[in-house]
Amino acid sequence: LKKQLEDFEVGVDLRLDEELLVLFGPSGAGKTMILKMISGIVAPDEGRVAAGGEVLFDSANGINLPVRKRKVGYLFQDYALFPHMTVEENIAYGIEGLRGAAGKKVHELLGLMRLTGLEKRRPHELSGGQKQRTALARTLAAEPRVLLLDEPFSALDYQVREKLRADLVNIHRVYPITTVLVTHDLEEAFMLGKKIAVINNGVIEQSGTREDVFYRPRTRNVARFMGVRNIFAGVVCGFEDASVLIDTPDIGVIKAPRPQASGLSVGQEASFCIRPEEILVIRPDRVLGRVQDNILECDITGSIGKGSTHILYLETGHGRTPLKVELPNFVVRKLELAVGRRVKVSLKKENIWVIP
Repeated sequence: LKKQLEDFEVGVDLRLDEELLVLFGPSGAGKTMILKMISGIVAPDEGRVAAGGEVLFDSANGINLPVRKRKVGYLFQDYALFPHMTVEENIAYGIEGLRGAAGKKVHELLGLMRLTGLEKRRPHELSGGQKQRTALARTLAAEPRVLLLDEPFSALDYQVREKLRADLVNIHRVYPITTVLVTHDLEEAFMLGKKIAVINNGVIEQSGTREDVFYRPRTRNVARFMGVRNIFAGVVCGFEDASVLIDTPDIGVIKAPRPQASGLSVGQEASFCIRPEEILVIRPDRVLGRVQDNILECDITGSIGKGSTHILYLETGHGRTPLKVELPNFVVRKLELAVGRRVKVSLKKENIWVIP
């Protein structure tokens, strides 16, 4: 699909089964525009949309089915419930067929969405989470073949968001519909996205499994968006068995796994990264033993609590290269890791990823 916007062009190619794809990226990257083109709210300049063997849009052949005929469910951020209807009336609105069948479907969805007992309430009598569950139930009641969710939990508080994420996983198990969920929340992407597509400036920079995208980013942009933060550049200075040696200006030679079919050669520039939670802090009373890879001496320059974990900001090397480390709170307390202390850390070889 292609669409020319004022300041950039959206151009994407996606093929999905009955799975849940998280479309992840910064604000303004084109995520919502992709949903609008799939649903028919916006016509692409060129491209093709097909679902279940039926062509919904094809610029080459002049096909453009209206929204109401596409059987695509679109859940908006603002719920869009009918204010004069009750919960059960809102859910039943999109159901076609006999009243008895509709009643059975509504009852089933009320139970699945934890709305039993709220059937007669109107939207103004519901909490934000209840409104969102009602809107999702109404969308599912129409039996869409594709479900589009545009940052559905962004307006809700943390605890409600957490419950709704769990609800969505359960809903997708009960109703295995092809689902595309847009978010710029990293935690949400990790929790929900068995498959993730990272979009930036209108193009998909990487798509694949959660493990591939989070731990094996293909570009520096994807690494940054996925919260890696520790991204370094250097020059390949040699090879050792299945490892590549990369000489970095400030922290010395780093040993990393040699990427398959990478074509790396001595003298070539290379980037590598390691996630904050993958960096190992070495206890001062422990003999290094097997932990011998990429040992760095660092000064702790900052510390921020983050719920059950702490973010430590370190500096190392002659150029005071910054490192970001995430550790469980009990580790920070046990090792008495505080600003001003000097510590040794290991960038364990197996946790480093060389960016192709």
